[in-house]
Amino acid sequence: MRKQVTAPEAAAGPAPGSSSGVGASGLGLVAVAIVGSGLFTYAYLALVARSVPVEDYGWFGSYWSLALVLGFGVFQPIELELARLVHLRPPGAPLPRGAVACLAALTTGSTAVVLLAAGLLVPALGGESGFLFALLCVCLVSAGQFLLRGLLLGSGRLGLHGAVLLVDSGLRVVLALGLALLAPSAGGVVYAWTLVAAMALAHLPLLGWVLLRRRTRRVPRPADDPSAGELAGAVGHLLTGSLAAQVVLNAAPVLVSVLAAPGEDADAARFVASFTLVRLPLFVAVPLQSALIPLLTRLQSEGDDARLRRTVVRGCALVGGLAVLAALAGWLLGRPVVALVFGERYALEGGAIALLAVGSVLHLGLLVASQALVAAARHRRVAVVWLSGLAASAVALAAVPDLVLRCAAAFTVGSGVALLVAAVSLLRAGRETPAPAAPSSREEPRHAPHA
Repeated sequence: MRKQVTAPEAAAGPAPGSSSGVGASGLGLVAVAIVGSGLFTYAYLALVARSVPVEDYGWFGSYWSLALVLGFGVFQPIELELARLVHLRPPGAPLPRGAVACLAALTTGSTAVVLLAAGLLVPALGGESGFLFALLCVCLVSAGQFLLRGLLLGSGRLGLHGAVLLVDSGLRVVLALGLALLAPSAGGVVYAWTLVAAMALAHLPLLGWVLLRRRTRRVPRPADDPSAGELAGAVGHLLTGSLAAQVVLNAAPVLVSVLAAPGEDADAARFVASFTLVRLPLFVAVPLQSALIPLLTRLQSEGDDARLRRTVVRGCALVGGLAVLAALAGWLLGRPVVALVFGERYALEGGAIALLAVGSVLHLGLLVASQALVAAARHRRVAVVWLSGLAASAVALAAVPDLVLRCAAAFTVGSGVALLVAAVSLLRAGRETPAPAAPSSREEPRHAPHA
């Protein structure tokens, strides 16, 4: 049963799941904003790299990766589920039951983990406790950051969502540039706080305004509002896969600093810079996952198993072809491009960059495949996919002796194995015929969120 479209929703555009171009245009706006945000991110990281010593940037890169794990790994599940539930509710309705409790639990749990792991993290961060304190603040600010993003996506405000992404990444560049000009001797730990400040300034004031507007509308809570336990269960399933995904994507820059022997700090910093550049498509794809779900759900909901299998096979073939091209580009162009962006002192050999480039392409395909499983409501299989990749990464890390190659292989092998498991899961899902669900206004959430 399609939910009734209210006047505000009609003004925003067709109902979710419709075949009009409004959803595609909204997705296009988010994609453009994310591309711009990715460019700002590269300018930010390049600015930091050119402003601090080589070894210091290696520690900053570890901090950056840990911040991504804490942000996207821990808090993106609540963004996804809030976006789904808010889309089903009347404009201005109270937050879903258990949303605040889930955010509090995620914030408390992430800060506790950071504190308990301080003995391991501080050495990987150059012995600077300032990095650790900045990570604790990232945990606190991320709760508000992803709450705001979930509310904006669920209410169909994709343009504002994209603007927030641009403001966040743009502020990082402005703050880092100001620091480079006013305090040229500042170390990486000082630049770590530019990330925290940009996140807070871009999200928290707007979040306060959005929550105040929802409070003043005094819209009653829907009668069929899901329980707090249902929300917690959904977030829990997504959290397992999300954390494993972030470890596969972001562990290498941390591990390369931890595993670096005396005299290998410069190699670790070169790996961090090269890996950062190679991951450019992933900086765009990771935030775009939330907006991809409706399009993937539409394909899944059509029930055409043969079409789904053909799509999976063609997708794997496309990823394979792109991986070959990425290997050639990394081998021939990787070193000069890294030298151009970060400086000659950060350039790795072409073979290592080629291996990282292949991993980046495999990981890009994996992101789409895992979101297709989410769209098909195969949340447990999402966790299996990412845990399989994590296990493969650990095996590769243990098997390869060289510092740079073992960290590069961990990322590439883990992404490849996880992609294979995801493809098999999608093919199997296409052959399964789950019993049709009873008509309900709750069936549509997987077609949204967008305007």
